[in-house]
Amino acid sequence: MFLLSATWGFAQRNEAYYDGIRTMQILVNGEWNRTPLLELGSSDVLNISFDDLTHEYRRYRYRVEHCDFNWEPTTSLFPSDYLRGETSDQPIDDYQESLNTSVLYTHYSFSFPNSRVGVTKSGNYRIVVFDDDEGGDVCVFCFSVVDNKMGVSATATAKTDMDWNKSHQQIKFRVNPSGLRITDPRREIKTVVMQNNRWDNAAINPPADFITPNDIQWEYSKPLIFDAGNEYRKFEVTNLRVGTLNVDNIRWFDPYYHITLYAGQNRRNYVYDEDQNGAFYVRTTDFPNSDIQADYVLVHFILEREPVNDGDIYVNGAATNDRFYPECKMVYNEAAKAYEATLLLKQGYYNYQYLFLPDKGKGVGMTDSVEGNYYETENKYTILVYYRPQGGRYDQLVGVREFRYFPNR
Repeated sequence: MFLLSATWGFAQRNEAYYDGIRTMQILVNGEWNRTPLLELGSSDVLNISFDDLTHEYRRYRYRVEHCDFNWEPTTSLFPSDYLRGETSDQPIDDYQESLNTSVLYTHYSFSFPNSRVGVTKSGNYRIVVFDDDEGGDVCVFCFSVVDNKMGVSATATAKTDMDWNKSHQQIKFRVNPSGLRITDPRREIKTVVMQNNRWDNAAINPPADFITPNDIQWEYSKPLIFDAGNEYRKFEVTNLRVGTLNVDNIRWFDPYYHITLYAGQNRRNYVYDEDQNGAFYVRTTDFPNSDIQADYVLVHFILEREPVNDGDIYVNGAATNDRFYPECKMVYNEAAKAYEATLLLKQGYYNYQYLFLPDKGKGVGMTDSVEGNYYETENKYTILVYYRPQGGRYDQLVGVREFRYFPNR
Protein backbone atom coordinates (compact mmCIF):
# COMPACT_ATOMS: atom_id res chain seq x y z
CA MET A 1 0.00 0.00 0.00
CA PHE A 2 1.21 3.50 -0.71
CA LEU A 3 0.44 6.82 0.91
CA LEU A 4 -2.68 8.26 -0.70
CA SER A 5 -2.53 11.81 0.57
CA ALA A 6 -0.46 13.90 2.92
CA THR A 7 -2.06 14.41 6.32
CA TRP A 8 -1.79 17.48 8.45
CA GLY A 9 -3.92 18.57 11.37
CA PHE A 10 -6.80 16.29 12.17
CA ALA A 11 -9.42 15.01 9.76
CA GLN A 12 -12.90 16.48 9.79
CA ARG A 13 -14.13 13.78 7.44
CA ASN A 14 -13.57 10.08 6.97
CA GLU A 15 -10.22 9.54 5.37
CA ALA A 16 -8.21 6.66 3.96
CA TYR A 17 -4.47 7.13 4.33
CA TYR A 18 -3.51 4.36 1.89
CA ASP A 19 -4.73 3.42 -1.58
CA GLY A 20 -5.59 -0.13 -0.53
CA ILE A 21 -8.34 1.01 1.85
CA ARG A 22 -11.65 1.40 0.01
CA THR A 23 -15.41 1.78 0.53
CA MET A 24 -15.35 3.26 4.00
CA GLN A 25 -18.83 3.25 5.51
CA ILE A 26 -20.17 4.44 8.85
CA LEU A 27 -23.89 3.72 9.16
CA VAL A 28 -26.22 4.63 12.02
CA ASN A 29 -28.33 1.63 13.01
CA GLY A 30 -27.66 0.14 9.59
CA GLU A 31 -29.21 3.09 7.70
CA TRP A 32 -27.05 4.07 4.75
CA ASN A 33 -27.87 7.77 4.35
CA ARG A 34 -27.76 9.18 7.86
CA THR A 35 -25.34 11.69 9.33
CA PRO A 36 -23.02 9.85 11.75
CA LEU A 37 -24.60 11.18 14.95
CA LEU A 38 -25.35 9.24 18.11
CA GLU A 39 -27.51 10.37 21.00
CA LEU A 40 -25.74 9.98 24.33
CA GLY A 41 -27.26 7.21 26.42
CA SER A 42 -29.39 5.86 23.56
CA SER A 43 -29.30 2.45 21.89
CA ASP A 44 -27.88 3.97 18.67
CA VAL A 45 -25.09 1.93 17.09
CA LEU A 46 -22.57 2.75 14.39
CA ASN A 47 -21.90 0.02 11.83
CA ILE A 48 -18.39 0.68 10.55
CA SER A 49 -16.74 -1.13 7.66
CA PHE A 50 -14.04 -0.89 5.00
CA ASP A 51 -12.33 -3.06 2.41
CA ASP A 52 -8.63 -3.83 2.11
CA LEU A 53 -7.74 -4.71 -1.50
CA THR A 54 -5.97 -7.94 -0.70
CA HIS A 55 -6.76 -11.40 0.62
CA GLU A 56 -3.79 -11.11 2.94
CA TYR A 57 -5.09 -10.83 6.51
CA ARG A 58 -3.96 -7.79 8.45
CA ARG A 59 -4.37 -7.48 12.18
CA TYR A 60 -6.21 -4.18 12.43
CA ARG A 61 -7.09 -2.47 15.68
CA TYR A 62 -8.79 0.83 16.47
CA ARG A 63 -8.59 3.55 19.07
CA VAL A 64 -11.23 6.12 19.99
CA GLU A 65 -10.27 9.80 20.37
CA HIS A 66 -12.32 12.69 21.67
CA CYS A 67 -11.99 15.99 19.75
CA ASP A 68 -13.04 19.61 20.19
CA PHE A 69 -15.57 21.34 17.94
CA ASN A 70 -12.86 21.95 15.33
CA TRP A 71 -11.71 18.30 15.39
CA GLU A 72 -8.46 18.92 17.22
CA PRO A 73 -7.68 16.32 19.94
CA THR A 74 -9.06 17.07 23.39
CA THR A 75 -5.79 16.99 25.29
CA SER A 76 -7.43 17.80 28.63
CA LEU A 77 -9.22 14.43 28.71
CA PHE A 78 -7.84 10.94 29.23
CA PRO A 79 -9.51 7.98 27.50
CA SER A 80 -10.88 6.92 30.88
CA ASP A 81 -12.69 10.27 31.05
CA TYR A 82 -14.79 9.68 27.92
CA LEU A 83 -14.85 5.90 27.45
CA ARG A 84 -16.73 3.26 29.39
CA GLY A 85 -15.47 -0.30 29.64
CA GLU A 86 -12.07 -0.97 28.13
CA THR A 87 -10.00 2.11 27.31
CA SER A 88 -7.26 0.26 25.44
CA ASP A 89 -7.09 -0.22 21.67
CA GLN A 90 -9.66 -2.69 20.34
CA PRO A 91 -9.21 -5.48 17.77
CA ILE A 92 -11.30 -5.76 14.61
CA ASP A 93 -12.27 -9.42 14.72
CA ASP A 94 -14.96 -9.50 12.02
CA TYR A 95 -13.40 -9.94 8.59
CA GLN A 96 -14.29 -11.90 5.44
CA GLU A 97 -12.52 -12.49 2.16
CA SER A 98 -14.35 -11.59 -1.05
CA LEU A 99 -16.00 -14.41 -2.99
CA ASN A 100 -15.96 -14.83 -6.80
CA THR A 101 -14.76 -11.28 -7.48
CA SER A 102 -12.25 -10.18 -10.11
CA VAL A 103 -10.67 -7.83 -7.55
CA LEU A 104 -9.62 -9.56 -4.35
CA TYR A 105 -10.38 -7.80 -1.09
CA THR A 106 -11.03 -8.44 2.58
CA HIS A 107 -14.06 -6.83 4.21
CA TYR A 108 -13.53 -5.63 7.80
CA SER A 109 -16.39 -4.50 10.02
CA PHE A 110 -17.29 -3.73 13.63
CA SER A 111 -19.95 -1.97 15.65
CA PHE A 112 -19.58 0.90 18.07
CA PRO A 113 -20.52 1.19 20.91
CA ASN A 114 -20.23 -2.50 21.72
CA SER A 115 -20.00 -4.79 24.74
CA ARG A 116 -16.36 -3.86 25.28
CA VAL A 117 -16.32 -0.10 24.88
CA GLY A 118 -18.63 2.90 24.61
CA VAL A 119 -18.66 6.65 25.25
CA THR A 120 -19.71 8.66 28.29
CA LYS A 121 -19.42 12.22 27.01
CA SER A 122 -20.86 14.19 24.12
CA GLY A 123 -18.74 15.84 21.45
CA ASN A 124 -16.78 14.91 18.33
CA TYR A 125 -15.00 11.59 18.02
CA ARG A 126 -12.51 9.91 15.72
CA ILE A 127 -12.09 6.17 15.37
CA VAL A 128 -8.58 5.58 14.07
CA VAL A 129 -7.83 2.19 12.49
CA PHE A 130 -4.19 1.11 12.50
CA ASP A 131 -2.09 -1.89 11.50
CA ASP A 132 -1.06 -3.65 14.70
CA ASP A 133 1.77 -5.55 13.01
CA GLU A 134 3.41 -2.98 10.78
CA GLY A 135 2.32 0.14 12.66
CA GLY A 136 0.83 3.25 11.11
CA ASP A 137 -2.72 4.53 10.80
CA VAL A 138 -4.63 3.31 7.74
CA CYS A 139 -7.95 5.18 7.98
CA VAL A 140 -10.10 7.31 10.27
CA PHE A 141 -13.86 7.48 10.79
CA CYS A 142 -15.50 10.60 12.24
CA PHE A 143 -18.77 10.82 14.17
CA SER A 144 -20.41 12.95 16.86
CA VAL A 145 -22.35 12.25 20.05
CA VAL A 146 -25.06 14.68 21.14
CA ASP A 147 -26.45 15.25 24.61
CA ASN A 148 -29.56 17.30 23.82
CA LYS A 149 -29.54 20.13 26.33
CA MET A 150 -30.40 22.99 24.01
CA GLY A 151 -33.29 23.46 21.60
CA VAL A 152 -32.35 24.40 18.03
CA SER A 153 -34.83 25.73 15.49
CA ALA A 154 -33.91 26.56 11.89
CA THR A 155 -35.23 27.62 8.51
CA ALA A 156 -33.77 28.21 5.06
CA THR A 157 -34.72 30.77 2.45
CA ALA A 158 -33.67 31.66 -1.08
CA LYS A 159 -34.24 35.36 -0.37
CA THR A 160 -30.74 36.43 0.59
CA ASP A 161 -28.60 39.54 0.68
CA MET A 162 -26.73 38.23 -2.37
CA ASP A 163 -29.73 37.54 -4.62
CA TRP A 164 -33.48 36.86 -4.54
CA ASN A 165 -34.67 33.37 -5.55
CA LYS A 166 -31.67 32.80 -7.80
CA SER A 167 -28.56 30.91 -6.75
CA HIS A 168 -28.13 30.95 -2.95
CA GLN A 169 -29.76 29.66 0.21
CA GLN A 170 -29.65 31.49 3.55
CA ILE A 171 -29.73 29.49 6.78
CA LYS A 172 -31.36 31.12 9.81
CA PHE A 173 -31.40 29.46 13.20
CA ARG A 174 -31.72 30.13 16.88
CA VAL A 175 -30.89 28.27 20.07
CA ASN A 176 -32.42 28.38 23.52
CA PRO A 177 -29.63 28.22 26.13
CA SER A 178 -31.89 28.63 29.17
CA GLY A 179 -31.01 25.19 30.55
CA LEU A 180 -27.29 25.95 30.68
CA ARG A 181 -25.20 28.35 32.74
CA ILE A 182 -23.80 30.72 30.17
CA THR A 183 -21.97 33.91 31.14
CA ASP A 184 -20.17 34.69 27.86
CA PRO A 185 -22.15 33.26 24.90
CA ARG A 186 -19.65 34.33 22.23
CA ARG A 187 -16.92 32.30 23.90
CA GLU A 188 -18.88 29.44 25.40
CA ILE A 189 -21.13 28.63 22.41
CA LYS A 190 -19.72 27.46 19.06
CA THR A 191 -21.61 26.29 16.02
CA VAL A 192 -21.02 24.45 12.76
CA VAL A 193 -23.42 24.41 9.79
CA MET A 194 -22.94 21.85 7.01
CA GLN A 195 -24.57 21.39 3.63
CA ASN A 196 -24.97 17.74 2.55
CA ASN A 197 -22.37 16.65 5.14
CA ARG A 198 -19.60 18.51 3.31
CA TRP A 199 -16.86 19.98 5.48
CA ASP A 200 -14.98 21.89 2.76
CA ASN A 201 -17.72 24.57 2.57
CA ALA A 202 -19.03 24.31 6.14
CA ALA A 203 -19.70 27.50 8.12
CA ILE A 204 -17.45 27.22 11.17
CA ASN A 205 -18.60 29.26 14.19
CA PRO A 206 -20.36 32.12 12.35
CA PRO A 207 -20.98 35.16 14.61
CA ALA A 208 -24.47 35.44 16.10
CA ASP A 209 -26.63 38.45 15.18
CA PHE A 210 -28.66 38.74 18.39
CA ILE A 211 -27.98 37.52 21.91
CA THR A 212 -30.44 37.65 24.80
CA PRO A 213 -30.52 35.64 28.05
CA ASN A 214 -33.04 33.23 26.51
CA ASP A 215 -32.21 33.35 22.83
CA ILE A 216 -29.22 33.39 20.47
CA GLN A 217 -30.08 34.09 16.84
CA TRP A 218 -28.35 33.88 13.48
CA GLU A 219 -30.58 35.81 11.09
CA TYR A 220 -28.49 37.67 8.51
CA SER A 221 -25.09 36.02 8.81
CA LYS A 222 -23.20 36.16 5.51
CA PRO A 223 -21.21 32.94 6.25
CA LEU A 224 -24.59 31.16 6.36
CA ILE A 225 -25.37 31.98 2.74
CA PHE A 226 -24.59 28.80 0.80
CA ASP A 227 -24.28 28.25 -2.93
CA ALA A 228 -27.46 26.38 -3.80
CA GLY A 229 -25.81 23.98 -6.26
CA ASN A 230 -27.88 21.49 -8.23
CA GLU A 231 -29.24 18.02 -7.59
CA TYR A 232 -26.54 15.36 -7.52
CA ARG A 233 -25.89 13.22 -10.56
CA LYS A 234 -26.23 9.48 -10.08
CA PHE A 235 -25.50 6.07 -11.55
CA GLU A 236 -26.00 2.45 -10.58
CA VAL A 237 -23.82 -0.59 -11.22
CA THR A 238 -25.57 -3.59 -9.69
CA ASN A 239 -25.28 -6.01 -12.61
CA LEU A 240 -22.12 -6.60 -14.64
CA ARG A 241 -23.96 -8.08 -17.61
CA VAL A 242 -26.50 -5.34 -18.30
CA GLY A 243 -26.05 -1.58 -18.15
CA THR A 244 -28.28 0.10 -15.58
CA LEU A 245 -28.91 3.69 -14.50
CA ASN A 246 -26.79 6.15 -16.54
CA VAL A 247 -24.32 3.46 -17.65
CA ASP A 248 -23.32 3.67 -21.31
CA ASN A 249 -21.40 0.40 -21.55
CA ILE A 250 -19.72 -2.36 -19.56
CA ARG A 251 -16.56 -4.01 -20.86
CA TRP A 252 -13.97 -6.42 -19.54
CA PHE A 253 -10.28 -5.64 -19.99
CA ASP A 254 -8.22 -7.95 -17.85
CA PRO A 255 -8.03 -7.59 -14.86
CA TYR A 256 -10.98 -5.15 -14.42
CA TYR A 257 -14.53 -4.53 -15.50
CA HIS A 258 -14.73 -1.05 -17.02
CA ILE A 259 -17.94 0.94 -16.62
CA THR A 260 -18.33 4.00 -18.84
CA LEU A 261 -20.99 6.49 -17.79
CA TYR A 262 -22.92 8.61 -20.25
CA ALA A 263 -21.01 11.82 -20.86
CA GLY A 264 -22.17 14.76 -18.78
CA GLN A 265 -22.24 18.45 -19.66
CA ASN A 266 -22.35 21.74 -17.81
CA ARG A 267 -25.82 22.26 -16.39
CA ARG A 268 -27.43 25.41 -17.72
CA ASN A 269 -30.57 25.09 -15.61
CA TYR A 270 -31.99 23.38 -12.56
CA VAL A 271 -32.42 19.63 -13.00
CA TYR A 272 -35.11 18.19 -10.74
CA ASP A 273 -34.34 14.65 -9.74
CA GLU A 274 -34.68 12.82 -6.45
CA ASP A 275 -31.20 12.32 -5.09
CA GLN A 276 -29.49 11.25 -1.87
CA ASN A 277 -27.28 14.33 -1.47
CA GLY A 278 -24.03 12.59 -2.35
CA ALA A 279 -24.48 9.26 -0.57
CA PHE A 280 -23.72 5.79 -1.94
CA TYR A 281 -25.05 2.31 -1.26
CA VAL A 282 -23.14 -0.92 -1.94
CA ARG A 283 -25.29 -3.44 -3.80
CA THR A 284 -25.15 -6.26 -6.34
CA THR A 285 -28.14 -8.12 -7.76
CA ASP A 286 -26.03 -11.09 -8.83
CA PHE A 287 -25.28 -12.47 -5.35
CA PRO A 288 -26.93 -12.38 -1.91
CA ASN A 289 -24.04 -10.90 0.13
CA SER A 290 -23.02 -7.52 -1.27
CA ASP A 291 -20.41 -6.94 1.45
CA ILE A 292 -18.13 -9.65 0.05
CA GLN A 293 -19.64 -10.53 -3.35
CA ALA A 294 -19.96 -7.08 -4.92
CA ASP A 295 -17.04 -6.58 -7.29
CA TYR A 296 -14.77 -3.58 -7.77
CA VAL A 297 -15.00 -1.91 -11.18
CA LEU A 298 -13.24 0.96 -12.91
CA VAL A 299 -15.83 3.69 -13.47
CA HIS A 300 -15.06 6.20 -16.23
CA PHE A 301 -16.48 9.69 -15.72
CA ILE A 302 -16.71 12.02 -18.73
CA LEU A 303 -17.56 15.72 -18.63
CA GLU A 304 -17.83 17.42 -22.01
CA ARG A 305 -16.89 21.07 -21.75
CA GLU A 306 -14.15 23.58 -22.50
CA PRO A 307 -10.97 23.48 -20.37
CA VAL A 308 -10.51 25.76 -17.35
CA ASN A 309 -7.23 27.55 -16.73
CA ASP A 310 -7.46 28.74 -13.14
CA GLY A 311 -8.24 25.55 -11.25
CA ASP A 312 -9.24 21.89 -11.47
CA ILE A 313 -12.43 19.86 -11.63
CA TYR A 314 -13.01 16.97 -9.24
CA VAL A 315 -15.49 14.13 -8.89
CA ASN A 316 -17.07 14.60 -5.47
CA GLY A 317 -19.37 12.64 -3.17
CA ALA A 318 -19.45 10.45 -0.08
CA ALA A 319 -17.69 7.70 -2.05
CA THR A 320 -14.62 9.96 -2.22
CA ASN A 321 -15.09 10.92 1.46
CA ASP A 322 -15.95 14.40 0.11
CA ARG A 323 -12.21 14.96 -0.26
CA PHE A 324 -10.15 16.19 -3.16
CA TYR A 325 -7.98 13.12 -3.62
CA PRO A 326 -5.53 13.16 -6.56
CA GLU A 327 -7.37 10.28 -8.25
CA CYS A 328 -10.60 12.32 -8.18
CA LYS A 329 -9.07 15.15 -10.22
CA MET A 330 -10.27 15.10 -13.81
CA VAL A 331 -7.81 15.36 -16.69
CA TYR A 332 -8.68 17.21 -19.88
CA ASN A 333 -8.67 15.13 -23.07
CA GLU A 334 -8.10 17.57 -25.93
CA ALA A 335 -9.12 15.06 -28.60
CA ALA A 336 -12.42 14.26 -26.90
CA LYS A 337 -12.98 17.87 -25.74
CA ALA A 338 -13.85 16.52 -22.33
CA TYR A 339 -12.60 16.08 -18.80
CA GLU A 340 -12.09 12.47 -17.74
CA ALA A 341 -11.49 10.59 -14.49
CA THR A 342 -11.44 6.91 -13.60
CA LEU A 343 -12.28 5.68 -10.09
CA LEU A 344 -12.15 2.17 -8.69
CA LEU A 345 -15.54 1.70 -7.00
CA LYS A 346 -17.49 -1.16 -5.50
CA GLN A 347 -20.72 -2.14 -7.18
CA GLY A 348 -23.73 -0.15 -6.02
CA TYR A 349 -25.73 3.08 -6.31
CA TYR A 350 -23.80 6.36 -6.28
CA ASN A 351 -24.55 10.07 -6.06
CA TYR A 352 -21.83 12.44 -7.22
CA GLN A 353 -21.23 15.97 -8.46
CA TYR A 354 -18.47 17.86 -10.25
CA LEU A 355 -16.76 20.55 -8.20
CA PHE A 356 -14.38 23.25 -9.42
CA LEU A 357 -11.43 23.85 -7.10
CA PRO A 358 -9.76 27.22 -7.79
CA ASP A 359 -5.97 27.40 -7.79
CA LYS A 360 -6.05 30.28 -5.30
CA GLY A 361 -9.00 29.05 -3.31
CA LYS A 362 -9.07 27.80 0.27
CA GLY A 363 -9.90 24.20 -0.50
CA VAL A 364 -13.60 24.95 -1.06
CA GLY A 365 -15.20 23.21 -4.02
CA MET A 366 -17.42 25.42 -6.19
CA THR A 367 -20.57 24.26 -7.98
CA ASP A 368 -21.18 27.29 -10.19
CA SER A 369 -18.97 26.52 -13.20
CA VAL A 370 -20.25 22.96 -13.81
CA GLU A 371 -23.37 22.11 -11.84
CA GLY A 372 -24.67 25.67 -11.59
CA ASN A 373 -26.39 27.25 -8.58
CA TYR A 374 -30.18 27.20 -8.51
CA TYR A 375 -32.30 28.17 -5.54
CA GLU A 376 -34.75 25.29 -6.16
CA THR A 377 -32.14 22.67 -5.24
CA GLU A 378 -33.03 20.39 -2.36
CA ASN A 379 -30.18 20.32 0.14
CA LYS A 380 -29.73 18.77 3.57
CA TYR A 381 -28.44 21.08 6.30
CA THR A 382 -26.96 20.01 9.62
CA ILE A 383 -26.48 22.44 12.53
CA LEU A 384 -24.22 21.43 15.43
CA VAL A 385 -24.13 23.48 18.64
CA TYR A 386 -21.23 23.08 21.07
CA TYR A 387 -20.89 24.35 24.63
CA ARG A 388 -17.82 24.75 26.81
CA PRO A 389 -18.44 26.67 30.04
CA GLN A 390 -15.72 28.82 31.50
CA GLY A 391 -13.20 26.45 33.03
CA GLY A 392 -14.68 23.49 31.11
CA ARG A 393 -12.36 20.75 29.93
CA TYR A 394 -14.00 19.84 26.62
CA ASP A 395 -16.54 20.91 24.00
CA GLN A 396 -19.92 19.34 24.63
CA LEU A 397 -22.28 18.81 21.71
CA VAL A 398 -25.55 20.01 23.23
CA GLY A 399 -27.82 20.58 20.25
CA VAL A 400 -28.37 19.27 16.72
CA ARG A 401 -30.84 20.22 14.03
CA GLU A 402 -31.10 18.53 10.64
CA PHE A 403 -33.53 19.46 7.92
CA ARG A 404 -33.98 19.46 4.16
CA TYR A 405 -34.70 22.57 2.15
CA PHE A 406 -37.62 22.08 -0.26
CA PRO A 407 -38.52 25.39 -1.92
CA ASN A 408 -42.05 25.63 -3.32
CA ARG A 409 -42.69 21.90 -2.84
